Amino acid sequence: MEIYGMLGEKLGSIGEVKAHHLGQAEERDIPQWKKDFLQKPSISTRRGIAWGYGSPYEDTDTLVLTSTQSDFIDIRFPRKRDLGKPLASDPAFWAFSGSSTTTFLDGDSINMPYSAHCVWKHEIDSKGPGISDEGDMFLLPNGDCMEVGTMQNPRSGHVEMYKEYWTTPDVAGELGHAPCIVAKITQLPNDHEGKEVPKQKGSGGAIIRIGNYCQGIVRQQSGDLEGPLAHADTVLVERWTRNSSTTGDGQHSGAAASTGWVQDWRNNTPADTGISMPCMWVCDDNRKLGDQTVVKGTTWEVVEAVLGQEES
Repeated sequence: MEIYGMLGEKLGSIGEVKAHHLGQAEERDIPQWKKDFLQKPSISTRRGIAWGYGSPYEDTDTLVLTSTQSDFIDIRFPRKRDLGKPLASDPAFWAFSGSSTTTFLDGDSINMPYSAHCVWKHEIDSKGPGISDEGDMFLLPNGDCMEVGTMQNPRSGHVEMYKEYWTTPDVAGELGHAPCIVAKITQLPNDHEGKEVPKQKGSGGAIIRIGNYCQGIVRQQSGDLEGPLAHADTVLVERWTRNSSTTGDGQHSGAAASTGWVQDWRNNTPADTGISMPCMWVCDDNRKLGDQTVVKGTTWEVVEAVLGQEES
């Protein structure tokens, strides 16, 4: 059976297939296009989305950072934000983090090259707990990637077919995709010594830095917040860039300015929330695996550190 995209492009043909996970031995002999899918760490920006058979458009500034071990943070800022309203009130805003897996469809009767199936398990999500999404990915001739699947359209509220277009931004400076640093919350303020963050609460946080990009996300329960947010479950996010063409929209802050890091003006972690995300600590070029810092009673630990081609 021949398979066509929503705009009429032929994607391939498919018969009876099965998902296939690559083993280490096979990875040495796989074609380059599969290596492109598996390449990590990665930096991705969205160029547009089309719902149903409509034309693509883009109303967000979306950046996805995926670490070497497939942890990711996906933040979708609305391009036009009303600073007088909560960020989450804008239907275009979505932020989530978790882990991703990639599989390939293999079988005797399949002919669909340059494609893969990806699943993103959400551990923190601004839309609520228990969300996992997946889509079929297709490499395009220009090197971009097209994702096809179904999910809820924030404009209509209905589950619809979608088509997203992803690209890798020009990597500024000599850093490229290095270093790759991942830090996570390992202990909350009220935890007893040595007690891990309880996953069932949905609390926790993560920060990922890849090269000149850094994003952080924290989900706080109602009892953990102070000030005007004291009675709401809130997902807080930060994005920072360095030596990037997008830094003109950001704001310099203290020591970050001296190192060239600029925070995105749409970050929703104001000082009066009683929450601080140690993104600049993660972005210190001397970070290594196992490093810890305590911010407002919350312990953050570096759980993944890749410096250049060598893991630290």
